Amino acid sequence: MTRALLVLPRSLLGRMMLLYTAALALVIALGSAAFIAHKTNASVEEAEQGAQTLSLLLAPAVAEAAVIGDYDTIQRTLERVIGHPQFERAAFIDLKGAKLVVERHDHASPEPPAWLARWVAARLDEVNTPINVGGRDYGIIRLTLFSERTAADIWQVLRATVAVALVGLLGGVAMVWWPLRRWLGELDRVKVLGEQLLAGGAALQPMRTDQLPLEFQRTFEVVNRVAASLQAERTQATVTLASIAEGVATLDQAGVIVLANPVLGELLGLDSASLLGRPLGDLLPELAFSATPGAAWRGRRVTLANGWVLEASLAPMREVQGEATGWVLALRDITEQQALETQLRAELQARAKAMQAMSDMLGSRNDNGNEAPSAGFEQLSGQVGELVEKLQHQSDELHAIFQLSPDGFASFDGEGRVRFASPSFPLLTMLPNSQVVGQDEAGLEALLNGRRADPDIQRPLRLAEVQDGEKVLHMARPMQRILAFALHQGGGRDVSQLLHVRDVSQRFEVDRLKSEFLTTAAHELRTPMTSIYGFAELLMHREMPAPRQRELLQRIHRQSQAMMAILNELLDLARIEARRAQDFEFRIARLQDLVRQTVEDFGVPQGREAPLLQLPAEDLWVKVDAGKFAQALRNLLSNAYKYSPGGGSVSLRVLPTADGEADVEVQDQGIGMTEDELARVTERFFRADKSGAIPGTGLGMAIVKEIVDLMGGTLLLRSEAGVGSCMTLRLRCVLPPRAPPEAAPEQA
Repeated sequence: MTRALLVLPRSLLGRMMLLYTAALALVIALGSAAFIAHKTNASVEEAEQGAQTLSLLLAPAVAEAAVIGDYDTIQRTLERVIGHPQFERAAFIDLKGAKLVVERHDHASPEPPAWLARWVAARLDEVNTPINVGGRDYGIIRLTLFSERTAADIWQVLRATVAVALVGLLGGVAMVWWPLRRWLGELDRVKVLGEQLLAGGAALQPMRTDQLPLEFQRTFEVVNRVAASLQAERTQATVTLASIAEGVATLDQAGVIVLANPVLGELLGLDSASLLGRPLGDLLPELAFSATPGAAWRGRRVTLANGWVLEASLAPMREVQGEATGWVLALRDITEQQALETQLRAELQARAKAMQAMSDMLGSRNDNGNEAPSAGFEQLSGQVGELVEKLQHQSDELHAIFQLSPDGFASFDGEGRVRFASPSFPLLTMLPNSQVVGQDEAGLEALLNGRRADPDIQRPLRLAEVQDGEKVLHMARPMQRILAFALHQGGGRDVSQLLHVRDVSQRFEVDRLKSEFLTTAAHELRTPMTSIYGFAELLMHREMPAPRQRELLQRIHRQSQAMMAILNELLDLARIEARRAQDFEFRIARLQDLVRQTVEDFGVPQGREAPLLQLPAEDLWVKVDAGKFAQALRNLLSNAYKYSPGGGSVSLRVLPTADGEADVEVQDQGIGMTEDELARVTERFFRADKSGAIPGTGLGMAIVKEIVDLMGGTLLLRSEAGVGSCMTLRLRCVLPPRAPPEAAPEQA
C-alpha cells in the first residue's frame, strides 16, 4: 500500500488529473475498441456478402462457356474477376478435376501488419458456387477473397481511431487541467492564514470565500472558524499564563520558545517578549535541553547569576498518536526553600557520623530493593493494561453483537428503569429510544401495549409474566409484526433485568401457510376418497347385478384416477421445489418444434377442435428442458379447454419480442377471471371455478410457475371475467447450436 502511494503524484492537482486521465482513457479505450470491433466485423461481413453476390452474377456466364467447353472464355472471365480489388484468386474446377486458376500478384496499400492479415485471412472463407445447367453439374467456381485488402482497410480504420482517441484524450485533459489548476491554487490562502497564526500578535485576516467553488467556500469557512478559535484560545492561554505564579514557556520541537508568560521574564531578568524565538539552551545552558523522546524531566535546579535558585520541569506536548509536538517548561523560585535546606544540612553535620552511618545503611537498602518494587510495578501495570485491553475487546464484541443482531434488547438498571436499548429494539417495537430509555416496567408495558393490534381481543403484556417463558404480542400498523418477549434476570447491580424481543412473524406465517396447505390438501383428497369408500361399501354389503357393479367400479376407478392425479401433482411440485432444477436437462432447441410437438401429443377433449396454431417464420431458439416445457404448456392448454365449458376456440401463438425474447401465448374464450382471482391463480389448490363442476386439482398453474421460474422465464397472465384468459410463457432466446463443419471439396 505504501509503495503504491509513493508512485502517485504528491499534489492534489496531480492526483485528480491522474484519476481523470485514467478514467477518460478507459472510456475512450472502451469506445474505440467497440468501434474498431464493429468496423472490423462489418468489413469482413461486407467482403463475404460482396463475394457471394459476385459469385452468383458470375455463374451464368461461366455456365454458358462450361456447357460448350469454352475454357478460354472462362479464363478471361476469371481474369476480369481478379481485376476487382476484393479478390485474390479465382478458380474453375470441372468434374474431371481440371482447374483454371487466376491469381493476383500485387499488394494492398497501405500494407497491413502480418498478424492482422493472418487474422482476417482466418475469418474470410472461400466462396464456392456450383455450375449446374439442366440438372447436370459442370464444375464449381471458387473465389478467394483478397484478405490483405480487407486487412488494409481495417488497419486504416484502426490507425485513424487511435489517432482520434489520442487527440480526444489530450484535449479532454487540457480542458480540465486549466480550471482545476486555477481552483486548487486558491488553497494557498490556507498557507497565508497559517503564517498569520504562527506570527501571532496582530488580528487574523480571514480568507474570503466569494467567487470560489462551493466546496472551497465551505472548507475556507471551517478553516476561518478554526483559526479564530485558535486565536481565541491563544489569547486565553496568554491571560492564563500571566496569572500563574510560576514561569511557564512553550517550546517547539527544537527547543525554541514560542510562548512565555511575564513571570518567566521576571525570573530570568528579561522582557517576556524578548524571550520569543530564543533557544532554551542559550538562556539556561545548565538545563542541558535535548529534544529526544526521553527528554522530559522534573525537579532540576539551576542557580542564576543573581543568586536565585530555580526548579525546572519539562513535559512533552503530544498528538493523538502519542508523538511529541513540543514542550512545556515550568520554572519555580525555590530560593527560600534552598536556604532552609542549607540550614538544615548545617544542623545535621553535628551528627555527621551517626547520621552518615544511618544514611549509608538506608541508601544501601534502597539501592538493593529498588529493582523489586520497580519490577512489581511494571508487572502490575502490564496486568492492568491487559485487563483494560480485554475489557475493551469484550465491549467491542458486545457492541458489534447488539449492532448486528436482528433481536432487540433493553436492559434495566438497579432502580428498575430502562438504561439501554439496542439498535434493533426501536426497529421492532416502533418506539424511539427517547421514549424507552428511563421508563420503569409499568411505563414500558404501557408503551408496548399501546402498539397492540386488536387491543379489545389481545391480552395486554405484563413483564412479570414473561420471566418464566416467552409471550407473543401482535403489533399494530404501520409495521405489523408478531413479537416474542422474554425477561431475563441480570444478576448485577448495573443490569438488574434484560428484556429480549424477537420477531417471530415469519414463523407464524410459515405455520399458517403449512396449516392452510394441509387443510386444503386433505379436503381435495377427501372428496374422491369419500366416493371410493362409499361405493366400495355398497359393493361389499349389497348384492347387485353385474351392469350395476361395473358402473360402480368405473366410478371408483375414476375417483382413484382423480386422487392419483392430485398425489402425482403434489409429488411433482414437491420434487421441483426440492431439486431446484438440478434434474432439469437443458438443451438448445427450436421453439417452433417444441410447441408443434406438444400440440400434436396433447389430447384435445372430445367434441372440441384442436388449438389454432400460429408460428413465426423466423427460427426462435431457446435453452429449456423439453419435457418440463411440454408439461407447462400442456397444463396451460388443459386449463384453456377446461375453463371454456361453453366451447369457443383456443389459440396458441409464438411471437418474438423486441428484447430478444419469445412469447408462447395460450388464449381461450372461457369464463375468465377477476383481478383478485388473477392475483391468486398460481397459489396451490386455487380454483377459479367455485362451483366444483370443472374437474381439476388447483395445482396446474403452481407447477407452471415453478417450471418457468427455474428455466429463467416469466409467466404473464391476462384475463377478463366472462371474456377469456391469455397465459403467456416468456423465454429468453439464445443463439442456434453450431452445425458440424462440412468437408472441404477435394483439391485437384
